[in-house]
Amino acid sequence: MRDPLKVLFLAADPFRNKARLELGEEMRAIDEAIQRGRARDGVELVSHFATRTRDLQYALLRHEPHIVHFAGHGGQAGVIYLGDEHGQPRPVPADALGSLFGILDGEVKAVVLNACHTLPVVEALSQVVDHAIGTNRPITDQSAIEFSAAFYGALAFGRGVRQAFALAVNQLQLDGRGDADVPVLRSRDGAGAADPPLLSAPAAVRGPAAGEPSTDQTVRVRELHAADYEVVAEEHYGSVPAGGRSRNQTVEMDVVRGGKVRVTGTRTGLDQPSQD
Repeated sequence: MRDPLKVLFLAADPFRNKARLELGEEMRAIDEAIQRGRARDGVELVSHFATRTRDLQYALLRHEPHIVHFAGHGGQAGVIYLGDEHGQPRPVPADALGSLFGILDGEVKAVVLNACHTLPVVEALSQVVDHAIGTNRPITDQSAIEFSAAFYGALAFGRGVRQAFALAVNQLQLDGRGDADVPVLRSRDGAGAADPPLLSAPAAVRGPAAGEPSTDQTVRVRELHAADYEVVAEEHYGSVPAGGRSRNQTVEMDVVRGGKVRVTGTRTGLDQPSQD
């Protein structure tokens, strides 16, 4: 996907007699997870809180998202709850949502309904979007947040929707959550068995092997995490065309997190390892 992957975060919590959902915390967790990914610069996250029924079409038409994420309440009748014109709870049925996304005709690639009892809505949406994710029974607020963070974190590392979903479920299992079997994924028949990434993680461009000449090169690394990179030895990693000549290399690192970045060898221009 060449254009930035746009994620539209829709939030609604119109029930004033219930404990408030941590919707702001979920948004923060998603954004933080995306920022840790190697492909973070290819993701645009936009939000619309206190969503009402009259806001839904407008938000979709205005932002033209690839992924729609809904955080809020669902119901056993196969509905999600938005606010009405007065901010009171208004159930939105599965058929109305399926019709809406069907009218948009493939612009949205995935819908995530992070609310309770959304399986009937997911079944309807999977007929008109490539992937729909929801729940088969109630899910705790904390599990919903952790699932979201793990899912979008995996996407930001260049994983496909199916693998990102599996990793998010596994994160709930690793954390010992009792509702790790609650999230469900349904894919449209035409989506195929492959699981292509929605994002391409930026890959280093490999220069010439040891002993070959090259042009001067600059490698700029915005952020490094432990075990992500180890710049070592006799090969170039950067934006270097093969066949040129080189005298200098520069490695610029804004942030190094966790451990050391080892830069060694006679053809590197950084003398000391960097660490946080």
